[in-house]
Amino acid sequence: MGRLLRLLMLLLLATATCASAAAVRLGDRVRFVERDQHIPAHPAPRDTRVHLRFVSGSEATVLQVNAATGWIEVRGEPLQGSENTGWITPRYLASQPGSGGPTPDPLAWCPPKGSPDPHPSGRLRLATWNLENLHAQDGQSTYPEPDPSVTRTATDYERLRCYVRLFDPDILAVQEVDGEEALSRVVDTEVYDVHVDDRPKGSLNGQQNTGFAFKRGLTVVRQPDVKALDIRGDGSLRYGARIDLTHHGQTLQLMSVHLKSGCFDNATTSSACATLLAQVPILEGWIDAAAQGPVPFIVLGDFNRRFNAPNDQVWTDLDDGEPANADLTALTQDMPVSCRDHTFTECIDHLVVDRRVLPWVDRTSFRHLTHRQVDKAVWDQLSDHCPVVIELWIQ
Repeated sequence: MGRLLRLLMLLLLATATCASAAAVRLGDRVRFVERDQHIPAHPAPRDTRVHLRFVSGSEATVLQVNAATGWIEVRGEPLQGSENTGWITPRYLASQPGSGGPTPDPLAWCPPKGSPDPHPSGRLRLATWNLENLHAQDGQSTYPEPDPSVTRTATDYERLRCYVRLFDPDILAVQEVDGEEALSRVVDTEVYDVHVDDRPKGSLNGQQNTGFAFKRGLTVVRQPDVKALDIRGDGSLRYGARIDLTHHGQTLQLMSVHLKSGCFDNATTSSACATLLAQVPILEGWIDAAAQGPVPFIVLGDFNRRFNAPNDQVWTDLDDGEPANADLTALTQDMPVSCRDHTFTECIDHLVVDRRVLPWVDRTSFRHLTHRQVDKAVWDQLSDHCPVVIELWIQ
């Protein structure tokens, strides 16, 4: 009799498991139960190994249901680390949020992963994006009270990755990233290699860094940082991250920069201006040296300066045409500004090319990509900047 009862209980449990699994579908949002040990997740159905734990009581998105076992693969908020997908049993589902019915996956729109290879046509798509204090860990601020920087959940990091997929750059220059671990959270590492400057870490200043993500199929050589932009020499100002690209037999120098904030135009009289204006000769010196050499160049990033304002002093100093290849073009010139409901009327993020690069530029491809309106509630978790994108056809 006891053996029969145990068999009946097992049958009832299996029936309940399958029924629970059948109640959820691909894309449903579900909520975990509350438990002290959080929610164990496994690499595969019926695999007893626990490779991560989801946060107790948090929400997750259903990725697939294994009909044979009733186990459910979900994407959710990990207790630790960056891995956020795993298989669970239905016993850990408290309910589907809201009225009990499924709610849409907020990332259902996310494009598929791009290719790690450059476009077969030969087109090269470049972009720059200041990612606003991108920390490497969920829920962590780059700097604390009284005015803490943005914190992000696992879903926020994944949303940023979806945006990168959306404009699919071959090379993305970035600013305000807390090292390569942080940058790797917002790009597909099967598609992109990453490079972040080597500024000393361990303080706020060391957590706002410049760098690049570039497609693995490109021929890229990492170069030493332009440390001289840190004019004080103490790590308090950001370095220029450097890479060289060889594409269609042509080598191109690229530098990702993030100059001192707070001196946006000629009319600004803040204390930041002395610092920014001291960085300008350093940048101009690098530009002039590169212009004298045989390899063309692009400087892109957050210059914290409105180059397109009439008679801007900094732009005039940089674009002096001496030597001849230092005749520069800011590709944002005369282009529409479109970011966060036109909060900003002038660009401070720019792509600056030398005279030799300009013939390769497709000006019609210029885009200043604003955040999606349906994401407006989480714009602050994306960035206070928007990506600037251009395409080149290198001959």
